[in-house]
This record gives sequence, structure tokens and C-alpha cells, in this order.
Amino acid sequence: MFNRKCILSVCLCLVMLMLAGCVQARELTEEKQDIIAEYSAGIVLQHADNYKKRLEKQENPAASESSQPPQATAAPENTPEPAQAAGTEEEPALTQVSLNDLYQVSGMNAEYVSYKSCSKYTNQIAAHKGEWLYIVNFRVSNTTKKPLKVDLSERGIKYLLNVDGSEYQAHPSFLENGGMNFLKTAISPGASEKAVVVFRVPEKAKNPGSATVTVRDEGKCETEIRLK
Repeated sequence: MFNRKCILSVCLCLVMLMLAGCVQARELTEEKQDIIAEYSAGIVLQHADNYKKRLEKQENPAASESSQPPQATAAPENTPEPAQAAGTEEEPALTQVSLNDLYQVSGMNAEYVSYKSCSKYTNQIAAHKGEWLYIVNFRVSNTTKKPLKVDLSERGIKYLLNVDGSEYQAHPSFLENGGMNFLKTAISPGASEKAVVVFRVPEKAKNPGSATVTVRDEGKCETEIRLK
């Protein structure tokens, strides 16, 4: 309501000025008339709500910007770098020792004798279809003058047959003394007995170009025997 009254008052003043101008038109120059018109328009606009709001925005652009809450800057993500693969360390080479130094049984002498390639060793030990047998013969002797008890069944000694680059593990022999890989026997003074290791291989490997047996005390030492 107040704005309307002000506007009407200003318009009334303008009308009076225009009437006065008609009387004194000759006395006012064009420059003075422009000043009066500009001043009057300024008074009218000052009381217009829309103009006042626009004027405030133009005069204080920084204030409007500062009134907005600052946007949080996202922290850069810490992308974990791929862990470098740990270098695979090669297992240290085992010490090469003699057969007796590997077994370390006081009073026992062990030696490789021969090997046999066959399809059947005994009625209990025979190759299955597509298989072939390698029977590796050892001789163990009692070098003392007293009975000698030998027990290798819990030692975990491994026997590995290598035929032309392919490797095979030993099988239980189920013989009376357990075979060389599970030897458990008593040997009379000065006597000896045979102990074997049985390998089952594919039938195509029955005529090898080269064959070796590695006797290994895991993590300690080993010895290699060339079959002949």
C-alpha cells in the first residue's frame, strides 16, 4: 500500500512539472528536461520491489556467492598399489652323500645291486594293465658281531625313479622286511639280506634310454644311483 502511495505522489509531481514545463517550455533546455526525466524515473524505480531486488543482486554478487555453503572437496582416493610378487626362492641344493652316510645306521652296510624291468615280480607284485615294473635291488649287511635291528620305516626317506626325464615315486612292496623304503628287520651277525624298491611306470617306459634312482632324506641330503 505504501509503495502505491509513493508512486501516485511521484506521478502527481511529474504531472505538475509537465504543466509547469508547458508554461516555461521556452526557458528549459533539452539537457535540463533529460535530467528531470531521469531523476523522476529513478525515484519511481526505487520504490518498485522487483527493481530493488535486482539492484541488490547486481551490487552484491560476492555476498550471494558467499551465502552458499562451500562444497566439500572430495579427498583423492588412495588406490592401493598392487603388491609386488615375492620372489620365489629356489630351494637350496641338497648335499650329495654316499648311501651309508644317508642312512646313518651304525653297523649296517647298504649297497645298490641291480634292477629288473618286468611285468611281474611275485604273485603279489604284478603290473596292472598299461603298467610296467621297475624292481631296484639293494643288499643290507650286518658288519658287527651282534644281531642288528634296522628300522627305516619311520624315517620318511624318499625314492624317486627318473626314466628319460619323467619322475615316479616308489610304491610299498609288502614284502616281509618291508622293502628298502620301509625296511624293518633284524640281521644276524655278519649276515646280509635283500631289500627292494618297487616302482610302477607306464608300459611305454619299459625300455629306457636312461634311468636313475634318487634316494633322498628330505631337507638334509640325497644320493643318486644310475641303474645298470
